[in-house]
Parts: sequence; C-alpha cells; structure tokens
Amino acid sequence: MTTDRSRDETGVDESDGTAAGIRSRPSIAIIKRVANETGISPLELPPLNETVDVDALDRLLEDGDPDRPWPTLVFRYVDYRVRVGADGEIEVTDPDEDGISVVDEWTHVSVVEEPDDRPLAVRLVSAIADRSGWERSRVRTALAEIADPDALTQLNRRRENGVPRPGATVLFSVLGYDVVVDAGGTISLGSTLGRLKRTGGNVLIVGGVPDDLVDVASTNLLGDPDRNRRRLFALLDRNPGVVTDRLGPTSAGSARIVDYAISARSVATTGTPVGEGGHVVDEPTDLDEFAATVATRVRAFETGASLSEPGDLRLCVDSLRPIIDERGAEGTVALLEPIREAVRDVSGLGHFVLPVGRESPVVERLEPSFDATVELRAGDCGPQQRWHLHESGYTTDWIGLGRSDER
Repeated sequence: MTTDRSRDETGVDESDGTAAGIRSRPSIAIIKRVANETGISPLELPPLNETVDVDALDRLLEDGDPDRPWPTLVFRYVDYRVRVGADGEIEVTDPDEDGISVVDEWTHVSVVEEPDDRPLAVRLVSAIADRSGWERSRVRTALAEIADPDALTQLNRRRENGVPRPGATVLFSVLGYDVVVDAGGTISLGSTLGRLKRTGGNVLIVGGVPDDLVDVASTNLLGDPDRNRRRLFALLDRNPGVVTDRLGPTSAGSARIVDYAISARSVATTGTPVGEGGHVVDEPTDLDEFAATVATRVRAFETGASLSEPGDLRLCVDSLRPIIDERGAEGTVALLEPIREAVRDVSGLGHFVLPVGRESPVVERLEPSFDATVELRAGDCGPQQRWHLHESGYTTDWIGLGRSDER
C-alpha cells in the first residue's frame, strides 16, 4: 500500500498549525492545516491516503510553478473542503449542510464528451486539442509543463486493497482554456478569457497606439451597450466626450463619470450631463481622493443592489499617465489597489489604459497586479490585439482589433 507521508511524525510540527502554505511535502502541509482548523491532532486524523493517492498529490503540487496556482486540487477531507494549489495556498472551509460544488466559481466550463475507455492523459490531450485547435503535440507539451500526466491518472485510483477513494477534482488553465477533471475522470473545458469577462477581473490595456484604437479596445470591454450594465468612467486625461464615442448616445446617458481632469478644463458642474452622454458625479482634486472616490463608487453599485450577475459592473480608468507621472510605477500599483480590490469584490470587470509599449519597464511592474493585459498595435494588416493571461502565463496570437459582438 502507498505510504501516507502526511502521517510521518518527522514531518508534522503541531506548533506550526497556522502555516497556510506548503513548506515541506504538500500532503503534510494539508494535514497540518486541517488539524489546525479542526483542533484534532494530526496523528488522530484519518489517513489522507484514503481520500487521494498522496504520492500523486505531492508530485502534482511539487512539480507545478510556485508562482501560479495550477494545478489546484479540491477535495473533501474529514467533512471539510480543502483547496490547495501549486503556489502553496491552502484553503480549508466548512461547507454548509447542503454542500457546495468543488468548482462553484467555474460555471463557465462544459463537459467534454470523450470515450472513457482511453487513459485520462490521452483524453485530456484530445479534448484540449479539439476545443483549442492546437496540434496534439503542442497540447501534450503544454500539459506536461503544468501537471504530471501520470500523477493525474494515479491521483484518484483505487487503493492497493481495491477500495475506491473519494478522490479530488483537479483544476488548471492551459493554452487559454480552463480544465476541470473530476474525481470520476470526467473532463470539462471553458475559455479562460471567457471566465475573466464573465466573472470579473482587472485588465491593463497597453500599446503605443492612437486613441481611436484604445477606444475600440475599451468599447469591447465595456460590454454590449444594449445590455443594462452599470458603467463607471474614471477619467484622468481624457475628455468626457469619450463616453458617448464608446457607448453611443443612448447607453452613454446612464454612465457615471469621475473626472479628475475636469477641474483643469472647467467645463462642467458635478451631477451635470456632459453633452449627450454620462453624468459627472465626482470631481476629485488630487490622486488619493480620485482613487478613494472611484473605489467607493464601485462598491456603491453593490450596496445599491443594482448588480444582478457577475460582470454587470464595467469600469474604465483612462489613462494612467497622470498617475505614473506623479507617483511612478510603485506608487501607481499602491494607489490602484483599492480600486482593483473593489472591482474584484463586486465581480466587476475593470480596464485601465496605459498607452505605452508593453516592453516599457513601467508596464512590466504593473502587469502582475492585473489578471490580464491587452496589448495593442497598428499592424501591417490593420489594428491588432493580443491577450496575455497572467494567471496561466498564456499569450494569444495577434488578432484583428474590431468591435466585438461578444461582450
């Protein structure tokens, strides 16, 4: 029988029960964390090996990129929900009596109908290749960089005495797709970019391109103007007229504007419509007030119960140049954090414009603070964009930049 190393006394230090990350073997860290949550001695907990194959669990988590959460394993252990990623983060929660889905935040994935008589690794490569259009050899290589295929197969296998394990669900992102493999070996897939647009996040738009190309990229992220979304514009060096340019006169009328630059232009009064689109609701006079005001406005949408589903709130911050000029890269990261956090908390989608090349040092410093970067260029074949998804380290090909129907 496979040795359950999580019960090795030499690896368990009960005085360090608050440890939240993986410091030795992942299985040992999980035992310690669960023991801390339950108040049960690690040596009195049931063997973790009865739930999953701990050798496979350790290999999956130890071989992953410590700077990213993939692969992530989710399973039930002593009536607790355990979620652990390759980045060392361990979450232990007590589900309610009705239970919760182990992938409740990944509702965008759908089951892939694959013949289940083939090995799991083969079915995974086939499913991802068919959905993404990548060659199987490319998928196989990318998959091996994230999760050991043999360990994936062995994780939920029966114990050596023939007794089945409850098993774990495995989640990871590869080649722009979110992948879920449940304890029974069923594979589900969904677009990582689709998840971001659907559930919310923060996006950085970069590229030394004309404003009209930025307007197109921003318009796509603001969502379908015919849908009743809540839109907030936080303008630092753009005229409020961009609201109408991007949304059209009908939808622009319901947009709200926080205008840092308005005091210099002296063209409107707070609460007054700007042309045919939007209402200036705040006129902060310094950057700290600007950041606090925008974060408060974002949270106010949730307080007012006006958000019906994730992604309903769309925020545009345009552009970051005045902040960079005054605070520098480090100061900009700090100043924007309350805004980004507010967007995440309400499951909104915010985009922040910085019209400089992605190779710029300031972009390099800002990118880790965002879920994705949209890079723009005026290519030989016309305006183009490509997405950099930071959580999975995936970059799309260059594609044409035009107003999207899928917003």
